[in-house]
Amino acid sequence: MAKVVLNIKNMSCQHCVMTIKRALEKIGTKAEVSLKEKKAVVEYDESKLKVDDLINAIAKFGYEAEVA
Repeated sequence: MAKVVLNIKNMSCQHCVMTIKRALEKIGTKAEVSLKEKKAVVEYDESKLKVDDLINAIAKFGYEAEVA
């Protein structure tokens, strides 16, 4: 399992946190999302997913993510 920290700029409430967490878990990751830090710490299987897949899953819901 690989781990990456993503900065998520336009997260503003607890609903945003849950949306992002669900989006990441839906593609098979384990994610901890922090509203206070505006970050997500994501564990994923490198053989199945790339960092771009994580960013795209978040972007589908209108959030901007980048590697910290």
